[in-house]
Amino acid sequence: MRHAIVISFAVAALALTACSKAEQAETGEHAKAAAAKIGEATKEVAGSPEMKDLGTDVKEGAAEAGAVAKEALATAGAELKEGAAKAGDKAQDAAATADAKIDKAAADAKK
Repeated sequence: MRHAIVISFAVAALALTACSKAEQAETGEHAKAAAAKIGEATKEVAGSPEMKDLGTDVKEGAAEAGAVAKEALATAGAELKEGAAKAGDKAQDAAATADAKIDKAAADAKK
């Protein structure tokens, strides 16, 4: 909407430079009237029930998206913990196996 107002004033300024004083005054009044109508239309649209409904829809959508993201993060966190626990268990098993092999090799070397 601001662009429309700026463009209206730019057109009015161009028109003013090429017209007589009477035409300039008339063009200025037309520009003011157009700007006033644009402002009224903007206020009307902003206060319309449709825009209020749109705002409500956006808020609801954001809340739903937040809930889904929260659930996904909780699931991912649980799966990450589970994976880390399994990796830890495998590391302990590997270490125990390596210790047993080292002990056996040391015992064999002493014989």
